[in-house]
Amino acid sequence: MRLKSLLTIVFLTVLTMAASGQSISDIDFENINVDNLSEQKIQQIKSEAESRGLSTSEVVQLAVARGMPQAEAQKLQRRLRQVSGGGDQGRGGTSDRMRFSTPDTARASQFDLFFGAESRRDSLQFYQDIRFLKYQTQQDSLELERRKLRNKIFGFELFRNSSTSFQPALNIPTPQDYQLGPGDQLFIDIWGAAETTYQPEVTPEGTITIPNIGPISLSGLTIEEASEKLQERLGEIYSGLNPADNAQKDTYMQVSLGQVRSINVSVIGEVRQPGSYSLPSLATVFNALYSAGGPTVTGSFRDIQVLRGDSVAATFDLYDLLINSNQTDNIRLRSQDIIKISPYINRVEVAGEVKREGIYETKQGDQLADLIEYAGGFTGDAYSHRIRITGNDSRQRTIDDVTKSNFENYEITSGDSVAVGKVLDRFKNLVEIKGAVFREGKYALTDTSTVASLIERAEGLRGDAFQNRGLIYREQEDYTLKTIPFDVAEVMSNPDKDIALEKNDLIMISSMLDMKLNYFVEVEGPVQNPDKYKFAEDMTLEDLILQAGGFRQGATPNHVEVARRKTRANQDDYNTSQIAQIHRFDLNEDLSLGPEASDFELNPFDKVYIRSIPNYTEQQNIVISGEVKYPGSYSLESKNDRISDIIQRAGGLTGNAYPEGATLYRELEDGQLSNSNEDEPQGFIAADTTGARIEQDDQITISKIGISLPDIMRNPGSKYDLFVQEADSIVIPKELQTVTVDGGVFYPRSIRYREGMNYKDYIASAGGFTNLARKKRSYVIYANGDVEKVNSFLFFKNYPEVKPGAKLVVPEKPESAKLSPQERISILSAITSTAALIVTTIVQVNR
Repeated sequence: MRLKSLLTIVFLTVLTMAASGQSISDIDFENINVDNLSEQKIQQIKSEAESRGLSTSEVVQLAVARGMPQAEAQKLQRRLRQVSGGGDQGRGGTSDRMRFSTPDTARASQFDLFFGAESRRDSLQFYQDIRFLKYQTQQDSLELERRKLRNKIFGFELFRNSSTSFQPALNIPTPQDYQLGPGDQLFIDIWGAAETTYQPEVTPEGTITIPNIGPISLSGLTIEEASEKLQERLGEIYSGLNPADNAQKDTYMQVSLGQVRSINVSVIGEVRQPGSYSLPSLATVFNALYSAGGPTVTGSFRDIQVLRGDSVAATFDLYDLLINSNQTDNIRLRSQDIIKISPYINRVEVAGEVKREGIYETKQGDQLADLIEYAGGFTGDAYSHRIRITGNDSRQRTIDDVTKSNFENYEITSGDSVAVGKVLDRFKNLVEIKGAVFREGKYALTDTSTVASLIERAEGLRGDAFQNRGLIYREQEDYTLKTIPFDVAEVMSNPDKDIALEKNDLIMISSMLDMKLNYFVEVEGPVQNPDKYKFAEDMTLEDLILQAGGFRQGATPNHVEVARRKTRANQDDYNTSQIAQIHRFDLNEDLSLGPEASDFELNPFDKVYIRSIPNYTEQQNIVISGEVKYPGSYSLESKNDRISDIIQRAGGLTGNAYPEGATLYRELEDGQLSNSNEDEPQGFIAADTTGARIEQDDQITISKIGISLPDIMRNPGSKYDLFVQEADSIVIPKELQTVTVDGGVFYPRSIRYREGMNYKDYIASAGGFTNLARKKRSYVIYANGDVEKVNSFLFFKNYPEVKPGAKLVVPEKPESAKLSPQERISILSAITSTAALIVTTIVQVNR
C-alpha cells in the first residue's frame, strides 16, 4: 500500500513538472528568421555562449524562452552544431560546463526505476532550464541597475545619443596655429605682377617641392610660420614679392590649407571603447572622446589627460565645455597623442528642486555653490534658504543643514547626497476676500491691513451686498478656524469700528441675490410648457402663464388654483391644521385672465395648477392590419370600443384570414409586465407568427396578447372580446402552413404543418432532443401569442396540441465550463501535496 501511494505521488509530480516546462517553452515574443543570420553572426553567438559556459542546447532554450518559435529554434540548433563541427560533447564536456547544483540522485533513481532514463533526462533538463532562466533574470536586473545609474550621471547621455554626431569641422578658415605634417595639402596663391597657384602636399619627409626652387621643409611649422618661410623662398623667383623698397611691392601671396591629413590617437583608461583611432588632423579632444564612446560608469569627466611625448599637453575638463562653454583645454590633437581617462574623483548626487537632477563629479575644493551651478541652479519652487546634505564619515552616516550664507564655504565630499526642498505651500502676507465685491481675490496684507481697506482694494461693495453682517474666517495657532462677525455698513462708515486683519484671514461678504438664487415658481396642467420658472420680483400669474407659452386647447375656463407655502406673514395660522394657502381664479370664455387673476402677484415657490375640460381627450388611434377588408388606422369612438367593433369598422375578415392566429399588440409602461420565464433571454415578451421576438425599449414594453378571434366573432361583447386602448395594434394573418422548432434539438428549423402530426413528431423531424435539452420545461407558443407548456404527472407527459404557425421551444441547460491546463495543473499539485501529507502522517503513525 505504501509503495502504491509513493508511485502515485511520483507520477503526479512528473506530470506537474512536465506541464510547467511546456508552458515555459511555449512563450512567444517575436519572430526571428535564422536563415537571414550570417555565418559570422552564428560564430559570434557560439563564441559568446562558450565564454559564458553554455552548451548549444542551452543557447537554443534561452532563445525559445525569449520568444523564438520552435521551427526557428531547430534551425538555430542545426547551424550552431555545424559551426562547432558536430554536436555537443555531452554534459560533462568543456563547452557544456555550467555551475549548477547536482540534481538529487535518489529522485533520479526513482525516475529510472519507474519511468525510464528518458523521463529522468527530461526532468533534469527542466531543472537546468529553470536555473538558467533565473541566472539570466539576475543578469538582466543588474543591467537595469547599471542603466539607471548611467542615466543619472551628468553628461553620460551625451555619448549615448546615436542620432548625434560630433565630427570635426573641416570646411573652416585655415587656423593660423595649425601645425603642418606629412599628408597635408597646401594652396599657395600668387597674384599681382605674376599670377599662379601651387598645390603641393607635404611629403613623408616633411617637405614640399616648388618648381625652380626645390624642396622646402615645412613639417612641424604652423601655417603662420610656413607662410613667412614660403614668402622668403618664393621671393627668389618673384622679385615683386619681397622688394627692398616696400613701395615697389607688386606681387602678393596667400597660403591656405587644402585636404588635411589623418592622425592616429589612442584612447585609454576608463573609456567605453579603448583603442587607436584615425581622425582628421583638425580633431579635438572631445571629437576623440565621442569616437571612443565616452567615459565608462567609473570614468572621470573632469580629469582627461592628453599625453604628448613624455609630458601632459593638456588636462581637459568636460564640465568646462558642458556648463561654461569653455574650450580652452579642448586642444587640437596631434598624431601619436594619447588620451587617458582616469577613474572619477568624487561624485555627489543632487535631487529635489534643481533644474538638472543627477549625479555630478566634483574636484577637490569644489564648494556647494559650485555644485548648485553644475545642477543648473534652483527652480522657482526651491527652498534655497537651507539645504540638507547627507554624507559619510569613516564609520557612519552624517547629515548637515547648510544655510545660504555658507554655500560658498561648504566643501562637498565624495558620497554626499544633496537634497533641495520645496517652499511651503503657505503665504506669509496673504488675505482674501470673497462675495459681493467687484474684485474678489487674494491681496497682500502689507497694504490692506484692515477690513475697510481690503474692501476698498477690491473696488468696493456691489449693489447686492448684504451689509448687515459679514464674516472673517481666521486661522488660529492650532490651524483651526474661528469666525468673527462684523457689521459691514458700520465698518465702512465708522473708522473706529474697523477691524485689523491678520495673515490668512478670509473675509466673506454675502450677496442678497445668492440668498434668492433658488427661488422659483411652477405651473402644471394644459399649458404649452409646464415647468419650473425662475422667480422675479412683481411677477404676476399672467406673466407666468405667458412664460409657459399660454393655454392649450383642453384648458378649462374655471378652477385655476395657486398653492402658496405658509410664510412669516401668516404667523397667526401656525397652530392650525392648514399647510398651504389656496387662491382660486376663473378664466374668461376666451381663456384669458380676469383683472383679479392678471394682477395677482406670485411669491417664491408658488405652484399654479391649470385644470382640463372634463372628459377632454385627444384622439386615440389604433392600427389593424392583415386580412381585413380595410386595414389601417382607426380612432376610438368611446372608451368602451372592443376588438369586434374595430373589425366591423374595418369591413370584416377576408376569405384568406386565419382567425386562430390573430394577435393584439399593446404598449405597457415599465413595471406593468415582468418576464418570469428563466429560460427566455432578458427583454423577451412573445413570438409573432414567424417566430420573431418582440423586444422592449427603456420606457415602453410591447406586449403580445393572445386573443381568441373565433370566439370574439361568434359572441361579440363576451369576455373574449377585449376593450381596445390607444396605440393597440391588431394583426390578422393569412393561413399559416409551418411549425417552428427551436432550442435543444439537433436541427432547429421550420417544418411544414401536417394534420395528424403531434408534438413528438415535430421534435423528431428536427433531429430529436440534444443532451442539453430540458424536456420537462418545453413549451409551445401559438400564433396568437398564447403559451402552453408540457405537463407531467408521474410517468406520464401531456404534450400541447400543435397548430399552424406554432413555435416549439426546448430550453437548454447551460454548458459547463472546461478546466484550463493551468487549472488542471493546480488541481494535480494540490492532490500531490495532500497525498504527500497523508503518506507522511501514515508513516509517523506506524512509527
